[in-house]
Amino acid sequence: MLRAEIVGEVRRAMQESLEMYREEWVTADELMKHVQCLNKTWFKTYGHTLPREQVVVTEEESGTPHGTSWCYPLHKIQRMLSTGELKKLII
Repeated sequence: MLRAEIVGEVRRAMQESLEMYREEWVTADELMKHVQCLNKTWFKTYGHTLPREQVVVTEEESGTPHGTSWCYPLHKIQRMLSTGELKKLII
């Protein structure tokens, strides 16, 4: 039982390290290279269901927003694929 707890804690620490401190934020095209089952058609239809971020800056004088393209957390999405979480995405 103690061994299982230790293994679980090491796994959690490694996951935290990858997803918090070593996360790689990539474009959709780069993500498709790493996770090849996600293709352009899938992204066009379901890409909004993945965890993603966009940087938006607003001009102070005009109030005009300017945004980047979406970026995706590579390690988190790879974990979601390996644990089956991607199967549970709901539209």
